[in-house]
Amino acid sequence: MDCRILIADDNTDAGDTLGAFLEALGFEVQVVRDGQAAVECVAERMPQIVILDLGMPRLDGWRACERIRALPGGGGARIVALSGWGASDARAKSKEAGFDEHRTKPASTTELFALIRRR
Repeated sequence: MDCRILIADDNTDAGDTLGAFLEALGFEVQVVRDGQAAVECVAERMPQIVILDLGMPRLDGWRACERIRALPGGGGARIVALSGWGASDARAKSKEAGFDEHRTKPASTTELFALIRRR
């Protein structure tokens, strides 16, 4: 499967586990620990799918999404919020920031794979 995926999550276990799962499915995956690193990675590698936690250091997921969307080509990435914050105000803020999807942790592997296949 020719698809580059970026995961940004400050929770090492969550990010690394999701990354290992997606790599086992054949995807090219990079994992970073904060929103600023996610923006920098997208600018360099332009992944097709970006999975962002929302509560991260240096730059939260919402601001990272806004900055990714502002990059040349950033509008073409599928950006998914994957966070413990699932209340309606967090979802509304995600939509406003430019996310394509907002999912609450823990998301099932079936659900994540379906999100990725819809790219």
